[in-house]
Amino acid sequence: MVYIMRLNEKIFSYILLILIIAVNIWLSVSNALFLEHEEVSRFPHAKGYVSDEVWYVNAARNILRNIFNSIPNIDKPKATLIYTSNEDLQRAKSLASLYNINIIYESFTKINAIYVESKDYNNIKVFANKTNAIDVIYGWILADSGDINKYMNFEHPPTAKYLIALTMLFEDRPFFWRVPSIIMGVIVTLMTYFITYTISKSREISLIATAFVAVDPMTRFLSSIAILDIYIAAFTLIAIYLALKDRLKEATLVLGIASTFKFTALIAFVPLLFLYIKYVMRQTTRFLDVLSASIEYLFLVILSFTFFQILFSLPIIIKIGLSNWFTESILKALSWHLTIKCVGTDCPVASTPWDWFFGLNSFPLYVDSHGKVMYAAGFIPAYTISFILMFLTLPYRKYNTISRDAWYIPFGLFLGYCILWLAGSRTQYSFYAIQLTAPIYIFLVIQLYEYLSRDKITLTLNAWKAILTYLWNALTAIFR
Repeated sequence: MVYIMRLNEKIFSYILLILIIAVNIWLSVSNALFLEHEEVSRFPHAKGYVSDEVWYVNAARNILRNIFNSIPNIDKPKATLIYTSNEDLQRAKSLASLYNINIIYESFTKINAIYVESKDYNNIKVFANKTNAIDVIYGWILADSGDINKYMNFEHPPTAKYLIALTMLFEDRPFFWRVPSIIMGVIVTLMTYFITYTISKSREISLIATAFVAVDPMTRFLSSIAILDIYIAAFTLIAIYLALKDRLKEATLVLGIASTFKFTALIAFVPLLFLYIKYVMRQTTRFLDVLSASIEYLFLVILSFTFFQILFSLPIIIKIGLSNWFTESILKALSWHLTIKCVGTDCPVASTPWDWFFGLNSFPLYVDSHGKVMYAAGFIPAYTISFILMFLTLPYRKYNTISRDAWYIPFGLFLGYCILWLAGSRTQYSFYAIQLTAPIYIFLVIQLYEYLSRDKITLTLNAWKAILTYLWNALTAIFR
């Protein structure tokens, strides 16, 4: 009878989990479609790209054609034609009608280009040859930026661009670019449940944390546009889940894969290291043993990073050469991550890691036709409470409670971003915080659940009392 009741509880919790995931998918899909409709309806004043999609999607299209020698699929044969000079461009415009070429857009300001359509691709190719076009980019209209037809986004690894390029083989349009992000949002939501349950062993609070993550604005917005950070958020959670299951070596492999989307995935090494040290200290508490094991773990992460960077970049390495790839995708990319990226009034709003918890300097992802701004910010009260509890419970961490593992994750990620900020990356943006969104709710829900027991609150207060008493005695000793 007890077994049947537990089985029914498990089935019911999974039904609720499926419903929560369905809500997450609906929110992401509806927002992705809304953004596509907004952009298409405002054409030619808008070109379909939202926020940093403009870089990743155009790079994905260039990778598709230059690395994989393929062209995107689109409803009608369309292409952006690039010319060396304005004279060539004007000549092409004057000849378009003679070749049954319809010019859809001709108001590029930073490149000599026109966006055209015709009855078939061969007709566009013939027209491009006759008018001396130096490049033909089939598919959705290019962004208006200098040399965008050559841009490969080497400052970030290629895996996300591969996935976006793959969607272009189905159809090169905004919604399809965003499908991988929607899937990553589902993974974030799903892993929230499994991580929370692994730590707490409570299906109820696991569902609560998952529901919060599913509807949080940060999750909803970042999983409905084609930018990189939702990918590393998903793979960070997979790595953390494996670490919590004591599969710490496998976690380094996942972290290596995560780094092929964006280098900031490596920030997850900090909470992984916390969990690894805890694992090691079950066998030994000797400082040198723990230090040696930690260095070995770092070495494993470096090996994983190196292996997967090379493996996933092989198509690019074959195309441009190992030396060029290493210079562009490793050395220059690392330098890019450790420098101030933009200075001046025209730059995007930058923020510090602590800003993210208080909704300060939030990055505007999009402004719709009604003037409503879509900010990269979560549900601020939850983030703020979580931030306060992260530091308020610091002395309490000496006790081996269930909230300690949950605390490692957001605190470790926050610490990692602070280290990156101190290392020189002062232009961080609030959408980076998607990597912390699920960990924030996992910690917050578990910590508040734990504080339902008055004894745990008393332990926290006593821990602070002990620290303050020690500091007071040390201070007063100076004057004795």
